[in-house]
Amino acid sequence: MTAVTVTRLFIIISIIFSGMIFAHPLKIVGIPGAPLRYINEANDLVGIDVDIVDTIMKRLDIDYEIELLNSSTRLKKLWQDPNVDMILTYSHKAERFQYLTYAKHSHITLGWNFFVRKENLGKIHFNKIDDLAGLNVGATLGFAYTPEFWQAAEDGVFELDTVVKNELNLKKLVHGRFDTFANIREDTLYQAKVAGYLDEIAYLPTSLKEKKYYNTFVKVSNYPNLASVMVRYDEELLKLKQDGSIDRIYKKYFAYENN
Repeated sequence: MTAVTVTRLFIIISIIFSGMIFAHPLKIVGIPGAPLRYINEANDLVGIDVDIVDTIMKRLDIDYEIELLNSSTRLKKLWQDPNVDMILTYSHKAERFQYLTYAKHSHITLGWNFFVRKENLGKIHFNKIDDLAGLNVGATLGFAYTPEFWQAAEDGVFELDTVVKNELNLKKLVHGRFDTFANIREDTLYQAKVAGYLDEIAYLPTSLKEKKYYNTFVKVSNYPNLASVMVRYDEELLKLKQDGSIDRIYKKYFAYENN
Protein backbone atom coordinates (compact mmCIF):
# COMPACT_ATOMS: atom_id res chain seq x y z
CA MET A 1 0.00 0.00 0.00
CA THR A 2 1.50 3.33 -1.09
CA ALA A 3 1.80 6.40 1.12
CA VAL A 4 -0.81 8.18 -1.03
CA THR A 5 -3.27 5.29 -0.58
CA VAL A 6 -2.69 5.24 3.17
CA THR A 7 -3.25 8.99 3.33
CA ARG A 8 -6.50 8.76 1.36
CA LEU A 9 -7.70 5.88 3.54
CA PHE A 10 -6.89 7.89 6.66
CA ILE A 11 -8.85 10.88 5.34
CA ILE A 12 -11.88 8.73 4.51
CA ILE A 13 -11.84 7.07 7.94
CA SER A 14 -11.43 10.46 9.62
CA ILE A 15 -14.44 11.88 7.75
CA ILE A 16 -16.61 8.91 8.68
CA PHE A 17 -15.42 8.95 12.29
CA SER A 18 -15.88 12.70 12.67
CA GLY A 19 -19.41 12.38 11.26
CA MET A 20 -20.19 9.81 13.93
CA ILE A 21 -18.73 11.97 16.71
CA PHE A 22 -20.33 15.23 15.69
CA ALA A 23 -23.72 13.88 14.61
CA HIS A 24 -26.46 15.87 16.31
CA PRO A 25 -28.69 14.02 18.75
CA LEU A 26 -31.43 12.09 17.01
CA LYS A 27 -34.26 14.65 16.87
CA ILE A 28 -37.64 13.11 17.71
CA VAL A 29 -40.95 14.99 17.72
CA GLY A 30 -44.55 14.16 18.54
CA ILE A 31 -47.88 15.47 19.76
CA PRO A 32 -48.51 15.39 23.53
CA GLY A 33 -51.09 12.91 24.72
CA ALA A 34 -51.04 10.80 27.86
CA PRO A 35 -50.34 7.99 28.42
CA LEU A 36 -48.23 7.91 25.26
CA ARG A 37 -46.12 11.02 25.85
CA TYR A 38 -46.71 13.85 28.32
CA ILE A 39 -45.15 16.06 30.99
CA ASN A 40 -45.92 14.73 34.47
CA GLU A 41 -46.34 16.64 37.72
CA ALA A 42 -42.59 16.56 38.29
CA ASN A 43 -42.13 18.27 34.90
CA ASP A 44 -40.56 15.12 33.42
CA LEU A 45 -41.30 13.85 29.94
CA VAL A 46 -42.82 10.40 30.38
CA GLY A 47 -45.15 7.93 28.68
CA ILE A 48 -45.25 4.68 26.72
CA ASP A 49 -43.62 6.18 23.62
CA VAL A 50 -40.95 7.82 25.74
CA ASP A 51 -40.09 4.64 27.64
CA ILE A 52 -39.93 2.55 24.47
CA VAL A 53 -37.73 5.05 22.65
CA ASP A 54 -35.49 5.52 25.69
CA THR A 55 -35.01 1.76 26.11
CA ILE A 56 -34.18 1.23 22.43
CA MET A 57 -31.87 4.23 22.08
CA LYS A 58 -29.94 3.22 25.19
CA ARG A 59 -29.48 -0.26 23.75
CA LEU A 60 -28.27 1.29 20.49
CA ASP A 61 -26.09 3.83 22.35
CA ILE A 62 -27.69 6.71 20.42
CA ASP A 63 -28.01 10.20 21.87
CA TYR A 64 -31.50 11.61 21.27
CA GLU A 65 -33.89 14.39 22.22
CA ILE A 66 -37.71 14.49 22.17
CA GLU A 67 -39.79 17.62 21.56
CA LEU A 68 -43.56 17.76 21.91
CA LEU A 69 -45.58 20.09 19.67
CA ASN A 70 -49.15 21.18 20.36
CA SER A 71 -50.15 21.43 16.69
CA SER A 72 -50.61 18.46 14.36
CA THR A 73 -50.51 20.94 11.46
CA ARG A 74 -47.09 22.17 12.55
CA LEU A 75 -45.93 18.59 13.04
CA LYS A 76 -46.94 17.79 9.46
CA LYS A 77 -44.59 20.50 8.17
CA LEU A 78 -41.70 18.72 9.86
CA TRP A 79 -42.15 15.73 7.58
CA GLN A 80 -39.97 17.71 5.15
CA ASP A 81 -37.48 19.14 7.66
CA PRO A 82 -33.97 17.62 7.34
CA ASN A 83 -33.23 18.59 10.95
CA VAL A 84 -35.96 16.25 12.23
CA ASP A 85 -35.21 12.53 12.22
CA MET A 86 -38.10 10.66 13.79
CA ILE A 87 -41.82 11.31 14.37
CA LEU A 88 -43.73 9.42 17.03
CA THR A 89 -46.73 7.18 16.69
CA TYR A 90 -48.54 7.37 13.39
CA SER A 91 -51.03 4.97 11.89
CA HIS A 92 -50.63 4.05 8.24
CA LYS A 93 -51.91 6.81 5.97
CA ALA A 94 -51.13 7.13 2.27
CA GLU A 95 -50.19 10.82 2.31
CA ARG A 96 -47.40 10.13 4.82
CA PHE A 97 -45.60 7.46 2.82
CA GLN A 98 -43.97 10.02 0.52
CA TYR A 99 -42.24 11.73 3.43
CA LEU A 100 -41.92 9.14 6.19
CA THR A 101 -40.54 5.62 6.48
CA TYR A 102 -42.54 3.51 8.89
CA ALA A 103 -40.93 1.09 11.30
CA LYS A 104 -41.66 -2.50 10.32
CA HIS A 105 -43.18 -3.30 13.69
CA SER A 106 -45.93 -1.39 15.47
CA HIS A 107 -45.36 -0.63 19.14
CA ILE A 108 -48.97 -0.14 20.21
CA THR A 109 -52.58 -0.77 19.22
CA LEU A 110 -55.13 1.84 20.27
CA GLY A 111 -58.89 2.14 20.16
CA TRP A 112 -60.74 5.36 19.32
CA ASN A 113 -64.11 5.85 21.00
CA PHE A 114 -66.74 8.57 20.88
CA PHE A 115 -67.04 10.58 24.08
CA VAL A 116 -70.25 12.21 25.28
CA ARG A 117 -71.43 14.14 28.30
CA LYS A 118 -72.80 11.71 30.88
CA GLU A 119 -76.21 13.36 30.69
CA ASN A 120 -76.39 12.14 27.07
CA LEU A 121 -75.66 8.48 27.80
CA GLY A 122 -78.55 6.51 26.35
CA LYS A 123 -79.44 9.39 24.05
CA ILE A 124 -76.42 9.19 21.77
CA HIS A 125 -75.37 5.82 20.34
CA PHE A 126 -72.66 4.66 17.97
CA ASN A 127 -72.48 1.39 16.12
CA LYS A 128 -72.13 2.78 12.61
CA ILE A 129 -71.44 6.18 11.05
CA ASP A 130 -75.12 6.81 10.27
CA ASP A 131 -75.79 6.83 14.03
CA LEU A 132 -74.10 10.25 14.09
CA ALA A 133 -76.74 11.73 11.79
CA GLY A 134 -77.83 15.20 12.84
CA LEU A 135 -75.18 15.54 15.55
CA ASN A 136 -72.50 18.18 15.94
CA VAL A 137 -69.26 16.19 15.99
CA GLY A 138 -65.81 17.44 17.02
CA ALA A 139 -62.62 16.46 15.21
CA THR A 140 -58.95 17.43 15.08
CA LEU A 141 -57.43 18.49 11.77
CA GLY A 142 -54.62 16.20 10.66
CA PHE A 143 -55.91 13.19 12.58
CA ALA A 144 -56.64 9.97 10.70
CA TYR A 145 -60.08 8.92 11.86
CA THR A 146 -61.55 6.74 9.09
CA PRO A 147 -62.33 7.44 5.42
CA GLU A 148 -66.01 6.79 6.21
CA PHE A 149 -65.94 9.41 8.96
CA TRP A 150 -64.58 12.14 6.68
CA GLN A 151 -66.89 11.12 3.84
CA ALA A 152 -69.92 11.31 6.12
CA ALA A 153 -68.83 14.78 7.24
CA GLU A 154 -68.46 15.86 3.61
CA ASP A 155 -71.87 14.42 2.77
CA GLY A 156 -73.46 16.36 5.61
CA VAL A 157 -74.48 13.33 7.68
CA PHE A 158 -73.37 15.30 10.70
CA GLU A 159 -72.02 18.79 11.31
CA LEU A 160 -68.24 18.85 11.76
CA ASP A 161 -66.56 21.14 14.29
CA THR A 162 -62.77 21.07 13.83
CA VAL A 163 -59.86 22.22 16.00
CA VAL A 164 -56.10 22.29 15.48
CA LYS A 165 -55.19 21.32 19.08
CA ASN A 166 -56.70 18.00 20.09
CA GLU A 167 -57.01 18.86 23.79
CA LEU A 168 -59.56 21.58 22.93
CA ASN A 169 -62.14 18.93 22.03
CA LEU A 170 -62.63 17.79 25.61
CA LYS A 171 -63.29 21.31 26.88
CA LYS A 172 -65.73 21.98 24.04
CA LEU A 173 -67.59 18.75 24.78
CA VAL A 174 -67.93 19.49 28.50
CA HIS A 175 -69.20 23.00 27.75
CA GLY A 176 -71.77 21.74 25.25
CA ARG A 177 -70.14 23.16 22.14
CA PHE A 178 -70.77 19.90 20.31
CA ASP A 179 -72.38 16.51 21.01
CA THR A 180 -69.50 14.07 20.72
CA PHE A 181 -65.95 13.54 19.50
CA ALA A 182 -63.74 10.51 18.95
CA ASN A 183 -60.31 10.12 20.46
CA ILE A 184 -58.00 7.55 22.00
CA ARG A 185 -59.72 6.25 25.15
CA GLU A 186 -56.75 6.47 27.49
CA ASP A 187 -55.64 9.85 26.16
CA THR A 188 -59.06 11.39 26.76
CA LEU A 189 -59.62 9.81 30.17
CA TYR A 190 -56.24 11.11 31.31
CA GLN A 191 -57.05 14.61 30.02
CA ALA A 192 -60.40 14.49 31.81
CA LYS A 193 -58.82 13.39 35.09
CA VAL A 194 -56.28 16.21 35.02
CA ALA A 195 -58.92 18.80 34.08
CA GLY A 196 -61.43 17.56 36.66
CA TYR A 197 -63.94 16.46 34.02
CA LEU A 198 -63.84 12.72 34.66
CA ASP A 199 -67.28 12.62 36.33
CA GLU A 200 -68.84 14.61 33.48
CA ILE A 201 -67.98 12.43 30.49
CA ALA A 202 -68.28 8.84 29.29
CA TYR A 203 -67.32 6.95 26.15
CA LEU A 204 -69.54 4.84 23.93
CA PRO A 205 -68.60 1.13 23.89
CA THR A 206 -68.24 0.58 20.14
CA SER A 207 -64.95 2.02 18.89
CA LEU A 208 -64.65 4.02 15.69
CA LYS A 209 -61.46 2.13 14.94
CA GLU A 210 -58.74 -0.03 16.44
CA LYS A 211 -55.40 0.69 14.83
CA LYS A 212 -51.77 -0.25 15.04
CA TYR A 213 -49.37 2.66 15.47
CA TYR A 214 -45.75 2.94 14.40
CA ASN A 215 -42.84 5.26 14.96
CA THR A 216 -41.65 6.81 11.70
CA PHE A 217 -38.44 8.22 10.25
CA VAL A 218 -38.16 11.37 8.14
CA LYS A 219 -36.92 10.58 4.63
CA VAL A 220 -35.10 13.91 4.15
CA SER A 221 -33.37 13.69 7.54
CA ASN A 222 -29.68 14.60 7.47
CA TYR A 223 -28.86 12.27 10.37
CA PRO A 224 -25.85 10.11 9.44
CA ASN A 225 -26.71 6.49 8.58
CA LEU A 226 -30.36 6.86 9.51
CA ALA A 227 -31.15 3.79 7.39
CA SER A 228 -28.99 1.73 9.71
CA VAL A 229 -30.69 3.25 12.76
CA MET A 230 -34.09 2.25 11.35
CA VAL A 231 -33.00 -1.37 10.89
CA ARG A 232 -31.55 -1.58 14.39
CA TYR A 233 -34.60 0.15 15.87
CA ASP A 234 -36.86 -2.55 14.42
CA GLU A 235 -34.56 -5.30 15.69
CA GLU A 236 -34.62 -3.91 19.22
CA LEU A 237 -38.37 -3.30 19.19
CA LEU A 238 -38.92 -6.93 18.27
CA LYS A 239 -36.67 -7.96 21.16
CA LEU A 240 -38.73 -5.78 23.53
CA LYS A 241 -41.82 -7.68 22.47
CA GLN A 242 -40.14 -11.07 22.78
CA ASP A 243 -38.51 -10.55 26.18
CA GLY A 244 -41.60 -9.04 27.83
CA SER A 245 -40.14 -5.55 28.23
CA ILE A 246 -42.85 -3.88 26.20
CA ASP A 247 -45.62 -5.53 28.23
CA ARG A 248 -44.03 -4.15 31.40
CA ILE A 249 -44.04 -0.67 29.88
CA TYR A 250 -47.73 -1.02 28.95
CA LYS A 251 -48.65 -2.15 32.46
CA LYS A 252 -46.83 0.82 33.94
CA TYR A 253 -49.26 3.18 32.20
CA PHE A 254 -52.34 1.09 31.41
CA ALA A 255 -54.71 -0.68 33.74
CA TYR A 256 -54.76 -3.56 31.25
CA GLU A 257 -52.28 -5.33 29.02
CA ASN A 258 -52.09 -4.04 25.46
CA ASN A 259 -52.28 -6.49 22.58
